[in-house]
Amino acid sequence: MVLSLKKGVFQDLATLFLLALLVRLLTAWPQQQPNYMDAAYYYVNGVNLAEGRGFVEDLAWNYLGEPSRPPQPSHLYWMPLTSILAALSMAVVGTSYRAAQIPFIILSAVLPLISYLTAETLARCRWQSWLAALLTIFSGFYFPYWTAIDNFTPFAVTGALALWLGSRGMGQSAWALIASGVCVGLAHLARADGLLLLVAIIFIYLTRSLNKQRGRDIFYLCLGYFITITPWLIRNELVTGSPLSVAGSQTIWLTHYDDLFSYGRELSARTFLAQGWTAILQGRWWALTINLQRLLAEWLMIFLLPLLLVGLWQGRRQPLVQLGCLYAMLLFGVMTFIFAFPGARGGLFHSGAALLPFIYSVAMLGLNESVEWAAARRRQWNIPLAKITFGAGVIVLAMALSGYVYYRSVLKNNAWNNADRDYPTIAAWVNAQNPNAMVMIGNPPAYRYHGGGLSVVVPNENLTTTLRVIQRYQVDYLILDSNRPTPLAEVYSQTVTCSALSLVQTFGQTGQKIYLFAVK
Repeated sequence: MVLSLKKGVFQDLATLFLLALLVRLLTAWPQQQPNYMDAAYYYVNGVNLAEGRGFVEDLAWNYLGEPSRPPQPSHLYWMPLTSILAALSMAVVGTSYRAAQIPFIILSAVLPLISYLTAETLARCRWQSWLAALLTIFSGFYFPYWTAIDNFTPFAVTGALALWLGSRGMGQSAWALIASGVCVGLAHLARADGLLLLVAIIFIYLTRSLNKQRGRDIFYLCLGYFITITPWLIRNELVTGSPLSVAGSQTIWLTHYDDLFSYGRELSARTFLAQGWTAILQGRWWALTINLQRLLAEWLMIFLLPLLLVGLWQGRRQPLVQLGCLYAMLLFGVMTFIFAFPGARGGLFHSGAALLPFIYSVAMLGLNESVEWAAARRRQWNIPLAKITFGAGVIVLAMALSGYVYYRSVLKNNAWNNADRDYPTIAAWVNAQNPNAMVMIGNPPAYRYHGGGLSVVVPNENLTTTLRVIQRYQVDYLILDSNRPTPLAEVYSQTVTCSALSLVQTFGQTGQKIYLFAVK
């Protein structure tokens, strides 16, 4: 059978799963809350699902698609799988951040197993498979995020499985092809750009499969995909009149990242082209330079680059290598030249997680080839010992980088748990005044997480337009902190006053203050 595995492989997979699970439990424990907007968004909407409220959110974190006054339908920009996983766990264990972490801890312990299988497919070498799996456990800049309530882990697992199954089933196993399609559908439910996986796999089938097999392979792949994604497409059609999010596609036309938080502005090809080709090219050049740095540091941990290049050449004729390369190029191109600003600000980092098993496996193929090449020119080398030594060195470097990133992101000054540390006080104060108040604040999902009620985001607009938004959404309180939009800098510094706003409370014990204005 095409997907059969040797007995020793199962023993390795079990050992790796237990090791990865232990590491993930240890890294998850100090993370006691979401520490950025995405994670807070997925969590609070997972709570709504677990409590039986359905796909509804009590906030608006952007104004794309002209959202209604909260509560409103949820996941019209970000996809729902992360919240669904959190909700399933909380429905069983109880509503808490710890309960929501459980699926992500387990799934992130599965990801190294996919790396093992990917390396085993490419090289049939246990040594390389173990190294690829260990690199996935200690994965540098991704290390702190596997157990966060975010789409890193769901997308990485489903996307990597889609690539592996897609290459294994091509022209052979109908069930592997259907399973690959299901994984593509799940990846799409985790991130909108998961659709690129389908494009990449179909292209490889068209170029590599025999004529009589192309149609069959693509049919089974698409069958699995549409079985998985169709219920969500129907939901979107019923809620918005369109199967796919209109809000997400608008980000193609951003002229700079802060346009994401604009209000009432036209975002279209016309406005995009109106900025002129100089600005357009400058924006793409900026995205290209940022994404190249991300590729080198986040995907390759810097030191894997030469090994990856050697491995790509060595495995260039293998379907899985070709498929992984095609998807990587598609993803990089889309996140650099089409969705330039959201791509450079985190989209490439998030979606690149699905490539890590492929990258690490190919790099270990390159390590093996490099050691053998060097040993052929240094007769005194003990080749097995050299492979163990260099392999151990790679893992030590990965562990050191992972430890540094984790310390800086999570442990140093309790950074992870101190995010939005004034929000609980703000939420408590507002609830004491009016539990039904509508608040305009910089991070609505975090405000909701820390006990707040309904909220909308502070728009990236001047005071006049902000007042229009306040009126449109019937806002009771405007809250500005040091991360306020640039057009409202003078309101924050109180060098400009407004008769419609009255400063009633100040928060923040040290450093920058947070000002709460009541709307008259």
